[in-house]
Amino acid sequence: MTLNNIWLKVARIFRKLKRRIEMGIPFSLARTNKANEQEYIREYATATGVVSDIHVDDLIFRFLVENPVFKTIELAIKYYFHDGQKSAKKLSNLLFSQLGVKCSADTSFLEFASGYGCVTRQLIGELSPISIVSCDIHSAACSFINSAMGVETILSASIPEDLEIDSNSFDVVFALSFFSHMPDHTWSRWLKILFDKVTPGGYLIFTTQGLISRKYFGNPVIPDNGIWFIPSSEQKDLNIADYGNTIVTATYVKKAVEDILHQNVFYMAEAFWWEHQDLYVIKKLMPN
Repeated sequence: MTLNNIWLKVARIFRKLKRRIEMGIPFSLARTNKANEQEYIREYATATGVVSDIHVDDLIFRFLVENPVFKTIELAIKYYFHDGQKSAKKLSNLLFSQLGVKCSADTSFLEFASGYGCVTRQLIGELSPISIVSCDIHSAACSFINSAMGVETILSASIPEDLEIDSNSFDVVFALSFFSHMPDHTWSRWLKILFDKVTPGGYLIFTTQGLISRKYFGNPVIPDNGIWFIPSSEQKDLNIADYGNTIVTATYVKKAVEDILHQNVFYMAEAFWWEHQDLYVIKKLMPN
């Protein structure tokens, strides 16, 4: 089974477990063995050439190692490190081979909504010597990435306009699976704010759950405005009215880019990430 197939199976199992939780049906997560867990963390961190520190609140890691879709803890931990590495390599190829971004210490890069560093730890080596800054809504995540990985961090904000980052600060702003959680009332606002942080000539790169993602949510009918949102999320510390699950059409994204940013979509690839999330690249044109 490929890592992508594992991820799709994980998504299906997660929905089943979530329904069981909502119905009050107990299930066992007792298979986790802390000693073995640490051994496998060190093994696969070494194999992928990254730091082995895992934060206790790393939601992605905990979800994987406690998920019965993986027959062993080792397979879950292997997936955590190798899928993060795969995302980093995918981005590296996009930046350097397809977009021609300069692989230099002078290139500034913002990873937005970084979480606790599943991908961040892989980006450090994959994008070197580019200067990486990570940004997340959780202060503990920012502190952890800074201390464990040596990456500069910025605390995000729940209100887009409160994000304390200067305009035109980064050559590349990258938001992996962030817009797949934003409702209509903040979706375009976040698009505007993140694009504002891109330097002229630079790129805003993000993914969305598109039409292919519908099958993981029961094939809902997308409203005429092109965005479907459900106030449901695994992030229990965030308001589900502001952070749920979102599906958008390409038409919705292109209209937002044109109406809000007054730009065109520079590049789009359907199901580019995890075989279901769509990729969008917006280039900020140089001033006349």
